[in-house]
Amino acid sequence: MKKAVNVFLCVLFLLSLRPGEAMAVVGGNYSHFAFAQNEIRIFLNGQEIFMDTAPVIEAGRTLVPARFVLEAMGAVVEWNDSTSTVFVKMDEKTIELPIGNRTVRINGSPLRLDVPARLIGNRTFIPLRFVTENLGAEVYWDAVGRTIYLQLLSLEEVLIRQEYSPYYRDLKVEVETYGIALGDTAQRVILLLGEPARKDATIYGYTWWIYNRDMLNYLQVGIKDGKVMTIYSCGGEWNFGTITRGSRLFELEEGFSTSDVLYVDSIWTAYKLHLPTLIFNNMVATFYYDAHDQDKITAVRLEDREVAVDRYVLFFKHRSSGGSSTGKKEPLPAQIMRDAEAGDERQIFDLVNAERARRGLPVLNWHGPAALAALGHSTEMFIHDYFSHYSEVTGKALDQRLDDQRIVFTFAAENIARGQLDGIEVHHGLMNSYGHRENILHKNVRSLGVGVYRECYTQNFVTER
Repeated sequence: MKKAVNVFLCVLFLLSLRPGEAMAVVGGNYSHFAFAQNEIRIFLNGQEIFMDTAPVIEAGRTLVPARFVLEAMGAVVEWNDSTSTVFVKMDEKTIELPIGNRTVRINGSPLRLDVPARLIGNRTFIPLRFVTENLGAEVYWDAVGRTIYLQLLSLEEVLIRQEYSPYYRDLKVEVETYGIALGDTAQRVILLLGEPARKDATIYGYTWWIYNRDMLNYLQVGIKDGKVMTIYSCGGEWNFGTITRGSRLFELEEGFSTSDVLYVDSIWTAYKLHLPTLIFNNMVATFYYDAHDQDKITAVRLEDREVAVDRYVLFFKHRSSGGSSTGKKEPLPAQIMRDAEAGDERQIFDLVNAERARRGLPVLNWHGPAALAALGHSTEMFIHDYFSHYSEVTGKALDQRLDDQRIVFTFAAENIARGQLDGIEVHHGLMNSYGHRENILHKNVRSLGVGVYRECYTQNFVTER
């Protein structure tokens, strides 16, 4: 049977234009901290919690004996002597706090603390605000009365109290992204949306929580240090003021002042913006549009401004083959980079299926061998510094690379891209190129494998015999 092969390439190169202290031995290490005065009081839901040991202040953070507060909240506190780790369990959440270690885990996901848990004498002290907020409580400090108030909230109270995010107060527009806002806690995301289908690593300081069970309402929520730092959606239920999915690009440009560059004064660098972008004091909003459908806006990405800056800075530092804005190229450990690349691969796959689902086309299956062929081609393009469907090393084309993976196919197509910061930007760039778009929306395609290596991306579409 005759084999049909389509190949298209896409390239986008980004342009770069920074109270008194006491010394004590804690867990075998010297650490500066101060015992808080005994008049500090702690209230939980209006009831005072009495402790037989005073809290500890370290680096401006309050540490308290673990069991007094947490068991009053209804949590279970366990100690693992072999690993010197405190386990806090409440409802469906588990927090692991290794003594003296700033890296903790919430339901298995790592987060970084300013101040770790401490073993002082025979008592375990934990950072009060971090632990209690991640168990669903709000924390208030009354400096005059030297009192800490903890309020353990119901779901309804959480939704009411977190209705307005500080990121959006100065925008003078209503922003709605499935009830989730920048600055929200990870706990609120779970309360509203449930557990994500998966969690994808990045090199940009946050972890993508992927909500892909309903492709028509696809959503990614970026979590860093227990907070929402970025949101992306190509679903149909978001709005940015009057701008929604299906609004025209000219409506955005008439209603808002878009920016051409993202300037970072700390490193005297301006990053060229290739997409319609709004820059505010605390956040950056990026809009994606369909150049082949009347420039209709199809998706939005909201980012904490520092996170948006890091996405550019870290891309050029770790992923790009070009120069870094800081003048230094810093390779990451191989596994960290591979985990991030694998996240991009799965997101590109999801976004293809979101496009197909919206048009009533059959969604594609993941094709492992085609993904291996794609990854091999992306890796070769980066290492040997070329950009082509034809290997400058072996001379092989797509059909030969699939043959090497023993894939027997009747139809195959390939898209390649280079220079985009992540999988989201790759997908929208490909959709705005007619040939790539035709492959993504081809009615006869049944499976897809994606391979990402640094700044090189390959999609291999396959229909097997």
